[in-house]
Amino acid sequence: MTEKPTYEELEKRIQELERSESNRKQAEHEREHSMSLLKATLESTADGILVVDKNGSWSGFNQKLLDIWNIPTHIRESGNDKKALDYVTGSLADPESFIAKVQELYNNPEAYSFDMIALKDGRTLERYSQPQWLREEIVGRVWSFRDITERKQAEEVNKALFAISNAVNTTQNLKNLYPSIHHSLGTVMDVTNFFIAMVDIKEHTLHFPYHVDTAGDDFSSLTNFNVDNSLTGLVISRRRPVLLKKKELEKRAGQKGVWGAVPLIWMGVPLMIKNEVIGVVAVQSYLDSNLYNEQDLQVLSGVSGQIAIAVDHKRTGDALRESEKKYRQLFKNAPSGIYEIDFEKLRFINVNDIMCKYSGYSEKEFLSMNPLDFLTEDSKNLYIERLGKLSAGEKLSDSVEYNILRKNGQKLSVLLSNDFVYKNGELTGARVVAHDITKLKKAEDGKIKAQKIAGEQEKLALIGQVAGKMAHDFNNILAIIMGNTELSLMGCKDAKIKKTLELIVEETIRGKNLTKNLVAFAKTQEPKQKFFKVSDKITFVLNLMKKDLEGIALVKDDEANVPELLADPGMIEHALINLVQNSIHAISRVEQPRIITRTYCLDGNICFEIEDNGCGIPEESLDNIYEPSFTLKGSKDVTGSYKTGIKGTGYGMSNLKKYIEQHKGNISVKSKLGSGTKFTISLPVIKKELTTQEKAEIRKETAHFQKYILLVEDEVAISDVQYRILSQEPCNHKVDIANNGRVAMDLIKRNEYDLISLDYILPGDINGMDVYNYIRKTNESIPILFISGNLEFLESIKELNQKDPNVDHLSKPCQNKDYVNGINNLLESSLTAQLNS
Repeated sequence: MTEKPTYEELEKRIQELERSESNRKQAEHEREHSMSLLKATLESTADGILVVDKNGSWSGFNQKLLDIWNIPTHIRESGNDKKALDYVTGSLADPESFIAKVQELYNNPEAYSFDMIALKDGRTLERYSQPQWLREEIVGRVWSFRDITERKQAEEVNKALFAISNAVNTTQNLKNLYPSIHHSLGTVMDVTNFFIAMVDIKEHTLHFPYHVDTAGDDFSSLTNFNVDNSLTGLVISRRRPVLLKKKELEKRAGQKGVWGAVPLIWMGVPLMIKNEVIGVVAVQSYLDSNLYNEQDLQVLSGVSGQIAIAVDHKRTGDALRESEKKYRQLFKNAPSGIYEIDFEKLRFINVNDIMCKYSGYSEKEFLSMNPLDFLTEDSKNLYIERLGKLSAGEKLSDSVEYNILRKNGQKLSVLLSNDFVYKNGELTGARVVAHDITKLKKAEDGKIKAQKIAGEQEKLALIGQVAGKMAHDFNNILAIIMGNTELSLMGCKDAKIKKTLELIVEETIRGKNLTKNLVAFAKTQEPKQKFFKVSDKITFVLNLMKKDLEGIALVKDDEANVPELLADPGMIEHALINLVQNSIHAISRVEQPRIITRTYCLDGNICFEIEDNGCGIPEESLDNIYEPSFTLKGSKDVTGSYKTGIKGTGYGMSNLKKYIEQHKGNISVKSKLGSGTKFTISLPVIKKELTTQEKAEIRKETAHFQKYILLVEDEVAISDVQYRILSQEPCNHKVDIANNGRVAMDLIKRNEYDLISLDYILPGDINGMDVYNYIRKTNESIPILFISGNLEFLESIKELNQKDPNVDHLSKPCQNKDYVNGINNLLESSLTAQLNS
């Protein structure tokens, strides 16, 4: 039988129970406190926390998890992980990958995991997962989700900013920079419809250097930009970002405040530099009215600052480079010499090509020289003297004449314009522009000579006029003298008298040639043009001078397929005779004399050359050979280059030059004393019809076809060509031809023409000006195109052009395309005048 506990034992037991209860309550309180702290910690974290047991049931979660996933009450209360998974997969961009990862972790309870999840609404989550251990046993799994959308977006914005900044430093120009900005911005927002506008508020101009738009491409520049009638202007006037949605846009469109197609949503921000709006960057959508939000506006605003800096820097850099490029171009291609001097080092530091050409030194040679090295002694002393005065602060003229020594030792006169460079009051350098005034100095030195020449020309002109009037009578006198002298020679047996009579005949012939050249020199006649082969004319002249060419080796080199020349046969013949005669004279003392003739085509010109291996022309005389009365023969032959008895009139080359210039040709000469001379004549090719290319150009350039034209031209060779090109493709004009003034007046009386092509010099007593005056009595508006090479007319036409807007002219000879264009231009201006009247 068990003994009953004593009172003391019962009291002790009660005390033990009380202590045990107290410890239990203390432990419970501590557990509650710990759980409260844990819960508070879970609720305060930025992550969504989910704890599941090893069976997949929810054993714990925080409010952030519910907020991140928008999980409804009935699902969270069920605590079933499968139901939760089924719900959240609907919001995932890639649900298959998400579920596969979950299944993989449940199959591997000890595995740890981290990945990123993309949601359909554009958010991005980081997902962490690790097993839950209790003592050494896995009892479940903890999931952690963090919304990193803003951070991700910030990273993308930073990447875009970096890309734009990098593009500024690597892209060569704005044209390439704008697409790069567009591409970079596309990584952070939809930029399907995007533009950059640049504005000059002071000048009221707006232009769009870059734009991409699905609704149209009308982004024309404005020179009278008004900020009140466009979305772009709204941003500029408000000077802050603007986000407009559908209703606001429709309202503005009704008030004519939207250009072009009205978008469903529009967002634009100003590009600003130093508190000044320089432009606008904008995006818009025609399909989604909710495409952009305030967050996108903030992003675009953040990017706009970098865009503005990028554009401004690039524009400034481009402008600087363009300015530098222009400066270098001006420096290198200036028509004057330019160089820079460093006085401290006494060296050239820069030079352009013209200065190198002036001096004869290469750029490398020039930059290695002492600036004093290329001055003559007198100029060097003057330069040093001026530098001393400038260094002492004396004011001197910036422009001074100096003489420089070229590399070949020749002296060149230059005018140097100096822009002196000072540093801390000390003369340190100069920028110098050098003008070659050598020819000007020579002209000044030759002023007296020029006056003498002018007097000589006046005298020769008077002689020519007298000769022209007296030529017929003088030639009759010479003919009588020559005839009677030759009759006397026939019966003369006295050798002394015979020699005298032969001298009279010789001088009579010389007088006849002199008269002929004087008349040709004095006479200003219009070329009578025909088509002929230059090679045939050369053959004719050589046969004509066959006797004079005896003992001379002749080489005739004619290129194949040289077209016929349209020119005055007599003038060309006279020119050839003068050239061949000069060559014969030049080789009069040569042991193996040779004359070479050549004909060929070059650059649209018919060329012919006369070359000999004779005495040549002194270099100092080459500029004078075309002067009237200039000759190196007879009494002027100081070097004994010509045989005794060879004399020159001094008018042959002058007439030659006049003939060639009247045909719009060129003449050049190459000669070396003692080695020979070569004269080259080039005359324009006038084809008998338009080329295929010319026809195509005319079709493209004009719309004036099938007009009624009167062609007044007495030279058949010219009228045939003009008729052909006017009446055939592409012009297809109806053309009448009149070969003199009377026929022209009769045709004008009977027909109504759209245009008159009128030669000034016509046969008979009625010239082109008479025909013109006849037309204007009854018709003041019909276009009239004068065609003439007459020098007097070319002077008078200037005054006529001022009085009559329906008149124009072309100088003979003229290219076929120029002739057609001249007619078309006159028809066009006449039509315009009628429309405006």
